[in-house]
Amino acid sequence: MPVQKTTKDEIITKSIEVFRKQGYHKTSMSDLATACGLQKGSFYYHFKSKEELMQAVLQMVHGYYNKKVFSIAYEKGLSAEDRFVKLFKKQEPIITQDIAGCLFGNMTLESIGNKKEFKNFLKAFFSDWIAAFQHLYQENHSEESAFELSQQSVMEIEGALMMMRLYDDKNLLKSACLRVLDRLKKEP
Repeated sequence: MPVQKTTKDEIITKSIEVFRKQGYHKTSMSDLATACGLQKGSFYYHFKSKEELMQAVLQMVHGYYNKKVFSIAYEKGLSAEDRFVKLFKKQEPIITQDIAGCLFGNMTLESIGNKKEFKNFLKAFFSDWIAAFQHLYQENHSEESAFELSQQSVMEIEGALMMMRLYDDKNLLKSACLRVLDRLKKEP
């Protein structure tokens, strides 16, 4: 039986969970090779370094979010509140699985001080998330208020994810999302 080749995208996909659960610094190339069913040396055929692989992971996950999650904010025919609920329902299983949290939030906390190479990838993700929320808020709020509320909402959800992990309590995330939903309503 011929040896089955593993594609670059398959390696990236299998590496996502390893990085999400273990973090960048605690993940070795051996861990990644095992998760992908490859010899450690085979990785270097596709990626020069763990850093290059992590950048590819961040790009793939960001692309998924833009296409499947953030895009919900721009759909027509639903209220801002309904689009937020739909967006959260799409995102919730991803970020609460194994209570490992958000890959981008985790990477920001872990790497911002010592791995500047990831900063632009991380900023791009959070900027797109804020823009999606801003679009929702603009339905019932001024542009300036919508931007501030969208930043506040992303910060609150990311903080809730961190606390969810610390206390092993998914309700912390749900309550943060309910507060975001409440703020989506019209200004008084």
